Amino acid sequence: MHKKLPIIVAMAGALLGVSTGANANLVQNGELFIGAQGFGNAPRLLTIQGNGTESGAIGIVGGNLVALTPGIANASVFGGNGVTNPGGDTVSPLSDNQKFGIPTLGELNWTSGANVNLLFNATEPGGDGLTVTDVTLKFYNGNTVIAAIDGSFSLLSTQTGNGSAGFLINVDAAQQTFLNTTVFSQAGASAFRIALESTITGVAGGPESFSAVSAVTAVPEPETYAMMLAGLGLMGMVGVRRKKS
Repeated sequence: MHKKLPIIVAMAGALLGVSTGANANLVQNGELFIGAQGFGNAPRLLTIQGNGTESGAIGIVGGNLVALTPGIANASVFGGNGVTNPGGDTVSPLSDNQKFGIPTLGELNWTSGANVNLLFNATEPGGDGLTVTDVTLKFYNGNTVIAAIDGSFSLLSTQTGNGSAGFLINVDAAQQTFLNTTVFSQAGASAFRIALESTITGVAGGPESFSAVSAVTAVPEPETYAMMLAGLGLMGMVGVRRKKS
């Protein structure tokens, strides 16, 4: 059983090693320094490992988690980014519920598209960068996919050590509206399950993995910190002038 994942931000700072330009609607949205995310602590949706290019796809057949080769066709993905994941690089054993999972929306406490959050964790030598050419999130009612969304992004660098840091992925406004209509407004939605697939290029180590998270605290961008400091400085100046008056 996939458990809810509490998220505790242990350190706030600049969003290091994150490139701009998510190409679809599952959007990489910053870096989080989070403890207790290693295997054995935090269940995963998907874990893949390869060299150069790695790809994995998980689905539900007969109520059970299975590996797919290939994954869902791009034409079946809302706003698809043109990639169909070939699969084939899921780590063994597939039955390990710490490295694979198909949790329900109720277990994740996802009640709307705004709640949908994934956490990407990379284990690359020296914290090397990589490109997630596709990550596709599928929603199942029983054995049937009723909705799928995807995205892509690049990381200029990654934090070494599985579980030491994660990269937050969330959903833009258009995809939230789509999910609210096709998934979350349906009767019995809390029993719907999710499954994930992805293709990643530029890898030389691994494994790479994705988790579903039920609550996050975003790390502000450096520009946000600058605006906050400027605002505090302006408030201080106003206070000094009033005091002199």
